[in-house]
Amino acid sequence: MKRIIIIILIAACVGVTWYISNLTEPLSPQTKSAVENALLELEEFPARPVWWQDDSVLAIGVVAGQTNPHHAADKVCKVLAAKGVSSVSVEVYDIVKIQKEDEWRKLASSACR
Repeated sequence: MKRIIIIILIAACVGVTWYISNLTEPLSPQTKSAVENALLELEEFPARPVWWQDDSVLAIGVVAGQTNPHHAADKVCKVLAAKGVSSVSVEVYDIVKIQKEDEWRKLASSACR
């Protein structure tokens, strides 16, 4: 009996995972490019966004000490909302550390909703 319950639970987990992964639409390359170009126009962001992860996380770089990373993350959320993108988390990294030492130090993050 326990074996049947475990098999049913595993099948339910697989079903829910499949449903959730098919529920979200991937971002188009044009949308990503529009967001990146809008961010490049802002002086807080000296470089193109570092990377997108599964269309759910956008990592950006700022110069630590010159930009408040929490305000930068909020500003990125506003840009994403203006481009029609929701449910993306933003992570802010020190771009100088990445370029000089290849060290990814997260300064701030924000969940855009």
